[in-house]
Amino acid sequence: MKQKHIIIVGGGTAGTVLAARLSEASDISVTLLEAGPDDDVYGSSVLDPSRAPEAWQGASPVAMVGMQGEAGIIPALQGRVMGGTSAVNGLATLRGLPEDYDGWAASGLEGWGWNDVVDTFIAAENDLDFGSSPIHGDSGPLTVRRWQRDEMSRAQTAFYDGMVETDSPIVDDINDSTQLPGIGIFPVTIDADTNRLTTSRAYLTADVRQRENLEIRSGCKVIGINIDAGRATGITLEDGEEVEADEVVISAGALWSPILLMRSGIGPADHLAGHDIAVQANLPVGETLSDHLGPGIRYRHESPREGIAGPAQSLYIGASNGRDVDYHLFPVAPSSKDGPTTFTMGVFLLRSSGNGKVRLGGPSETEPVVTAPTLPSDDVARLGHAFERLAAWETSSAALALGCQPETPHDLRAEDAVAVAFERNTVSYGHMAGTCPMGSVLDADCRVRGIEGLRVVDASVMPTIPSGNTYLGCVMIAERVARKMTATAQS
Repeated sequence: MKQKHIIIVGGGTAGTVLAARLSEASDISVTLLEAGPDDDVYGSSVLDPSRAPEAWQGASPVAMVGMQGEAGIIPALQGRVMGGTSAVNGLATLRGLPEDYDGWAASGLEGWGWNDVVDTFIAAENDLDFGSSPIHGDSGPLTVRRWQRDEMSRAQTAFYDGMVETDSPIVDDINDSTQLPGIGIFPVTIDADTNRLTTSRAYLTADVRQRENLEIRSGCKVIGINIDAGRATGITLEDGEEVEADEVVISAGALWSPILLMRSGIGPADHLAGHDIAVQANLPVGETLSDHLGPGIRYRHESPREGIAGPAQSLYIGASNGRDVDYHLFPVAPSSKDGPTTFTMGVFLLRSSGNGKVRLGGPSETEPVVTAPTLPSDDVARLGHAFERLAAWETSSAALALGCQPETPHDLRAEDAVAVAFERNTVSYGHMAGTCPMGSVLDADCRVRGIEGLRVVDASVMPTIPSGNTYLGCVMIAERVARKMTATAQS
């Protein structure tokens, strides 16, 4: 029987998972195309978790895009390397909350409720702390564990202890929603040598790369999807090479997947007409960008710099109404070993009704113009609860022992404190999502409406953003879509 040839555009968090899973089927051949380099370029700035903040300053293979926000340009991080953003993020391995996925199902996306997806999360992980349990697994490709207290920096320890001192419940497993809200430590994906375990390293192992039905090509920039009579027939590379396929999957991320679709004639008809692009499918591509945004509050402290940048990341998961989790609060280590002894306290809103946009523009149509989500005032006001918690922490004995002071004087309990903090320094959590969502641009199997043989599989397909870090959600989506595609190929 002839193999079905599938092209995957983008070797990021989702694309590497898809390539590994689809190539398990002997009746499928897979070509994985990544614009950046392969994972053999990983250096210590990628592999050493304590150096993760350096990636956010461009020390690793990343594509930084400037989102246009109300208070100025907000840098948005995208990994441009095999493994994608799993190679440059903070390693946080969170799933979101059950009600996030139940909301997807309630919107009409059958098969995406919590009871449908939890087994996929479990199957993807090898949890060294909890092993096989009702909500964790012990045999998946992603090795997961929690940092230990002796792996925390002084700033992280001061934050954790100060939150406990101010009556925050301790959470042993922040992926267990029944334990929230409270203070805990991020679970992470690291290997036995405490190196970052990206999806590329976890899924595209040496044995997987030797499969005859899997071709991996790095340094290949795709500029267009070839469409004939309403069907995707392949892709075109920047150098003009065309590669044919029976099916094309776009996994280029929440900022670049919509750009590639729009360049290929799939998007809002009026916007495409403005760029003289023939419309193949009039769909709301790029119109519903979500992200977790928040103010970054900078602190300096008197302690010696040595020992300030540790790999562990403490985290307060808060609920502004006391029940429903809706924000994260945590200190971020310095981005370099030089300069003043500082850190930034990130306060990120997890649930918001605001939407941004991704549009064609820039020096060429391959460059996105990104408008950051505008947060409604009611949503912003909910962060007042986070500021109350932070104000209490500032007066704790742990914070005082650190000698911690805000770089800019503030009154966190002032009526306009949140708005002022946003104006001073708005930060992206790097969780861009929802630009090609299921339910409007895609169906529940991530197939592009109106175009045969074309899917999108990455964070852009999320109809609403999860209440947590999006990395593991991308893994789950790729795992589930791979099963659907394999079943279809064999039917």
